[in-house]
Amino acid sequence: MNFIFLFLMTSTAASPEATEALVSDERAQQDTAPAEEVGDCQDGVEDLKSSILGLEFYLRDKKNHKEFCLHIKWEQPKLETYKKNPKSYLPSGCVPEE
Repeated sequence: MNFIFLFLMTSTAASPEATEALVSDERAQQDTAPAEEVGDCQDGVEDLKSSILGLEFYLRDKKNHKEFCLHIKWEQPKLETYKKNPKSYLPSGCVPEE
């Protein structure tokens, strides 16, 4: 009895052609989505890059102000300002030239 059941299961299993058709169909569905998401991904990478640079400038300005120009009254801009336009916002002449 077990032999007959096993035989029926193996004989009704999907053929290699049917399996390949299913895999091909899944690939076709997957191929359309990434092409549309490339632009979104590139935008996300640029935003991430800008945020990281902004954070780097923010922390560097904070450190440099404490180290080189505590005598100058300066209110550090918010982190969001640095993220929008990554650059140093220290007053000119605060950090010695390297």
